[in-house]
Amino acid sequence: MGALLLGLLAALPASAEKKVETVFVKVGPTPLTAGRSADRDKAIVLIHGLSLHPFSSDKALRARLRVWQQGGGPIAKKLGEQADVYALAYGQNASIDKIADDPSLVRYLDRLKKEGYREIILIAHSAGGLIARHLVEDHPDLGVTRVIQVCAPNGGSGWASLKAATTAQMEFMTSLTRSFRLEALKQRETKKIPDSVEFVCVVGSCRVAGDGIVVAKSQWTLDLQAQGIPAHPLKMTHWDAMKNPKTVELLQKLVREPQPRWDAKKVLQSLKTIVP
Repeated sequence: MGALLLGLLAALPASAEKKVETVFVKVGPTPLTAGRSADRDKAIVLIHGLSLHPFSSDKALRARLRVWQQGGGPIAKKLGEQADVYALAYGQNASIDKIADDPSLVRYLDRLKKEGYREIILIAHSAGGLIARHLVEDHPDLGVTRVIQVCAPNGGSGWASLKAATTAQMEFMTSLTRSFRLEALKQRETKKIPDSVEFVCVVGSCRVAGDGIVVAKSQWTLDLQAQGIPAHPLKMTHWDAMKNPKTVELLQKLVREPQPRWDAKKVLQSLKTIVP
């Protein structure tokens, strides 16, 4: 895997009955060194999304890195040219909200802040994008300077309503449904992306309505548009988003270049091409 283990624990989320396992590892650059590399002041954290487990409850409980997060892969290798790269994995036996509330996630990011990184960037695919969003909204002083969501179901996904997961993973799946996410947005309407955090949505658009799993208007929701959050469409499916060479190229650009908020005119212009 080419990863340096920094933390593995079963941590209590908001519900005392359930434990969510989390793993936080350093995956780049190669060769790996413990802690902050002497010549790097930028840390990138890769956060995965849903991994459906229709038959194995045990797999739903385990925190395991996805292939695209691992050291030696295109993303870790390319981003490792300009930053230290870390990966976060988590068990999927609780809701998105409870996982984002887990104190271990705050500890991992606080550790990076104490290491002295000037920039801490979260790159999060799918459901991971919701976790990243909750983290910066709930902990604006955590030190995160940028969030890049890729195909994130901010407004939920119709596919999440399918009863295709094991009982252990059902709470996680339910928290990705449209009804759940829309209710969550209502309950969190006072929560905003902090001004100190640059926030970007990469919108998968392989089909007219979105990436095949999450429609475009759910990836770049009205509340994000109202905050001037930039959005960049990219032709890719939800399944190959983090394996697509074009995604890697775009991520390099979004990490390298400033991502200021858009004004209302820019948002309106982009709506015509991003949200059909």
